[in-house]
This record gives sequence, structure tokens and C-alpha cells, in this order.
Amino acid sequence: MLFIPVALTVNLFTKIPFVSPVLCTSFLLTVILYYNSRYLGNLRTSVILFSVILHVLLLLNYFFNSGVQGPTLVLFLLSMIFIIAVMPNRQYLFWVPLNAFLAILLIGIEYQYPWLIKNTYSSRIGFFTDTAFTYLISLIGISVVLTYILRSYQTEKKNVIAALKNVKKADESKVKLLSILSHDLKAPLNTIEGFLEMLVNYELEEDEKKAIKKSLLKETKNTQTMLFNMLSWTKSQMEGGIHVNLQHLNLQEALNVGIEIQQTAALEKMITLTTRIDPDVCIIGDMDMINLVVRNLLNNAIKFTNEGGEIQLTGKSVKGLAMITVRDNGIGIAPEKQQKLFFLNSGTTYGTANEKGVGLGLMLCKEFTELQGGKITFKSKPGIGTEFQVSLPLCDQKVYTIPNHFKEEAVN
Repeated sequence: MLFIPVALTVNLFTKIPFVSPVLCTSFLLTVILYYNSRYLGNLRTSVILFSVILHVLLLLNYFFNSGVQGPTLVLFLLSMIFIIAVMPNRQYLFWVPLNAFLAILLIGIEYQYPWLIKNTYSSRIGFFTDTAFTYLISLIGISVVLTYILRSYQTEKKNVIAALKNVKKADESKVKLLSILSHDLKAPLNTIEGFLEMLVNYELEEDEKKAIKKSLLKETKNTQTMLFNMLSWTKSQMEGGIHVNLQHLNLQEALNVGIEIQQTAALEKMITLTTRIDPDVCIIGDMDMINLVVRNLLNNAIKFTNEGGEIQLTGKSVKGLAMITVRDNGIGIAPEKQQKLFFLNSGTTYGTANEKGVGLGLMLCKEFTELQGGKITFKSKPGIGTEFQVSLPLCDQKVYTIPNHFKEEAVN
């Protein structure tokens, strides 16, 4: 559609008979086929009709435009480049031999019956102009097509490499998850089984029974938390992912559920858990996701804080965002672990009272926070404590269901 009007303009100068009607017909048919392919979705039909009509017009052009002395053979080659570029399902294996057969057939006919072909150039300058124009058009057309093919190839190559990386990452996550299932879930179940066997098979003092029951309760709670995180992560990785139910929530009411669950754990470890939440702050978020995030952050703070320690949970509006902060004076995070804190780790971690964890909690916190259009950051110093901050949109802000990917921040 771009080249044909230019060719018509050139033909006004070269004055080759019958070429202008052929070009006008070609232009009209090309527009119709483009519309049929692009907007009506009939690519296969359009390509076949385009190829048939193009070869018919080239056959006519050969006889009307000076045979081997004209540009038709070069146009045969150019047409084949275009057909190969758009032809689906390897159909070019039919059209390439056909194109070559027709070109050779025309040369043979002209050789045997030269009187069938007439020189239609009105002047020498017309012949050279037409030849130069055909060369330039062919050069531009081939360059455009080859550039398109190379760019498409590079794009597909990048997509394949990215897909392979995602598959590799998913496989690594599955391997780590299987490692967790085979080791970290097996160990607490064996411990629970051992405690129960002691209660059934041995006559124990009341103090001993009470200690075993306390240990059983502790081990069961740890295993329950671990299982809940595993199920949440597995659900988020399944096809379709997790549905985010964003709604207007009062920050204090949204956090109370997670706080109440962790209060008992803090009391058992004689840790002071204080909360200061602005009751007037309204956020846009998913209630279940916020509860999971707060519960995991508080659970981690309790786990890595010594008996008699302190944990502070605050919630307020800061610079147009709702800021949830969990601060403890626990053992802190080692610098070498900070860069990979939000990634799945198959290694087991233990708290100050030997509480067990598998590293899924913080990864879920990051994933679920970002699904709500928020961001999670932290700062930690070994031996001094750790502070996590979760920022979420306030009710008067625009929230996207699919948020941007945020960069993890680790402030030493």
C-alpha cells in the first residue's frame, strides 16, 4: 500500500502502457485483503488470495512491461520475500517452487516466442528510471522484511529465555518446597509422636505430663503456622493465583485480628507487645492478606526476641500512605541473610526459644503486600533488633489490582 502509489507516480514519468491500471488494481486488492486479514481475522485466506493475485498480476506485467528487459523478474523475487514473511504453516514450501517455475517459464516463452513480448519503454531514460526505481523498491522492501523477521526472532528468543528462567525458578521453588515438606514437617510430627508415646507407655508425674503437654502444644502451634504458610504460598503459585479482594478497611479493625492471635504467644514468652494504631486511618486492602502479613511479622518478632523483650506495633498515616511498623529488640538479622530475606529458603531457622521456621512467612508478606498495591521494607542490626515497615494505600488513593513490581529495600 505504501509502494504502489510511488510506483504509479514513477509510471507517469516512464509512461509504460497498461502498468497504471495493473498498479491501481493491485492497490485496491491489497487494501481489501489487508482489511480482511487485520480487522476480520481471515489471515490464511487473505495470504492465499494475495499470493494468487500477485502472481497473476506479475504474469501480466511481464508481457506488458518489456519481459526480461523490464523489472518483472526482480518483482518476482521481491514478492516471494513478502510471501515468505507472512505465509503461515510452512506453505511457502509450495509457493517458492511455484514462483521459480513461473519465472523460468516466462523466460522460456520469451526465448521461444520473442514476438510475444514488446519493448514498452518510450525512451532510454524511462528504461533506466524504471530499473533504478525497481532496484530501490526491492532494496527497501527486502530490508524492511528482513528487519521485521530479525526483530521478531530476537523478541521470541528473549521471550523463550525469560520463560526458561521462570520455569527454572519455579522448579527451584518446587524443589525447595518438597525439601521443606520432607524434612521440616516430618521432624515436628516425629516429635509429637514421641511425646504421645511417652504419655501412653510410661507412668509420669503430673509435672512431667504438664511439661510434655506444654511442649506438644508449642510444637503443634509451630507446625500449624508452618502448614498455613505453605498452603497460602502454594495457592498463590497455582494457575490463576490468589484473588485480591480490595476494599475500604479501618486500619485498627483490620489489624486487631492478627494482634489477638499473637498476644498469647508473646505472653508465653514473657514478651511485652504494645500497639499504637490510629483509629481514624482508612486503608484499601484485603482483610485476609493484611491479617496474614501482620501475623507473620509479629510471629517472627516474637520468635527472634528473647524472653522479657519488647515488640511495638504501630499503624498511622505517613506522607499519604498507611504505615504499619513492627519493631522489636531481638537478636536482629545477620547482614549476609538480609539480601535474600524475602526469598524461599529451604534451610530451617530457629528462634530464641528453639522455635522452628522455614522462611515462607516473609516471602508471603512481600508477595501479599505488593498484591494490595503496597510495599514492605526493613532495617535490622544484629544484637539490637529489627524493624519492618508495610506501606499500603489510603482510602482516597487510586489502587491498581495488578501493582508494579517493587524493589526490595534492605537498609543496614
